[in-house]
Amino acid sequence: MRAVRWFWTNRFAVGKLGLIGGLPDRGKGLIAAFMIGKATRAGAWPCNEGRAILGRVLLLTAEDDIEDTIIPRLVAAGADLDHVEIVKMVRQADADDNAKRMFSLVADLPLLRQKIDEIGHVVLIIIDPMSAYLGVGKVDSYRTTDVRGVLSPLIELANEKKAAIIGIMHFNKKTDAHNAMLRIADSLAYVAASRHCYVVIDDAENKRRLFVKAKNNLAPDTAALSYTIDTMIVGQDPDTKASIAAPFVVWGTEHVNITATEAMQAEESGVTKSGKPRNAAKNFLLEILAGGPVKVPEIEEAAKANLISIRTLKRAKADLRVDAKKVGTEGWVWELPKTRTTTTYDD
Repeated sequence: MRAVRWFWTNRFAVGKLGLIGGLPDRGKGLIAAFMIGKATRAGAWPCNEGRAILGRVLLLTAEDDIEDTIIPRLVAAGADLDHVEIVKMVRQADADDNAKRMFSLVADLPLLRQKIDEIGHVVLIIIDPMSAYLGVGKVDSYRTTDVRGVLSPLIELANEKKAAIIGIMHFNKKTDAHNAMLRIADSLAYVAASRHCYVVIDDAENKRRLFVKAKNNLAPDTAALSYTIDTMIVGQDPDTKASIAAPFVVWGTEHVNITATEAMQAEESGVTKSGKPRNAAKNFLLEILAGGPVKVPEIEEAAKANLISIRTLKRAKADLRVDAKKVGTEGWVWELPKTRTTTTYDD
């Protein structure tokens, strides 16, 4: 028997396949860059979740330009570029020296193994996106047997080389599905083969995004993380002298109590998990204040746990004409007005 060795404590394990899925422009690639940055410097994970394993990173990237997108983002994420190897194409062995083609997970795993050995001490492999590396006409992504035929050797490689492999996935078009695992690619085989699957969801009401567990076979339940996107100047173009700005992830300081299904339902309807934002906040206040005055810090803490923003909470307070008063050394409290006609509010 052996213990699970974690690359990101309780989220992504060494020697296993993990997935990060979501819609475009939600920050999946930026989260990957963040993880690369932590791996190359043994950096700390958000919300006191430990530190990354120090080592080298192999990045397979198909959709972004290396010079104006990938490298600036890695710099913004604090990565040690000397410990990052970026792969886009492979040379054709049976063609002239200049002929290149896209790397294929179907045909080129021996080359990937060779590159891992060449680099040495690789702890993380990012494949962004996985769909770009299945080979032209080689794999039917709807067929479970085809997908397993590609992923099984990849997982064996992860275990052999003791590296965490994380694939970036786009959501499919099943917009009526609220189970996050049903939105990953076109076949459940991807989720079935992975040990960990996380999704990125928009939380517009609170002006942030969520990094939420869809599946984790090897750890206790892990709470969601919140994040926003910021930018920084990372350098200057040597030719134009223009400043180079790059986005990066800023993580929230507290875990978020929400499931992937709840987050996806909220994103689709533009509401919190309890219903329309202000009505949800009104019902929340009616419930929490039903027994009498409550201290404001307790109300705000409970509101956050219910994914109600402070801004929405205050609007609901005004709508309900909740009284605020200072009680001795206890500080400020809120209480319901003496008369009110509405007890609940429809979603």
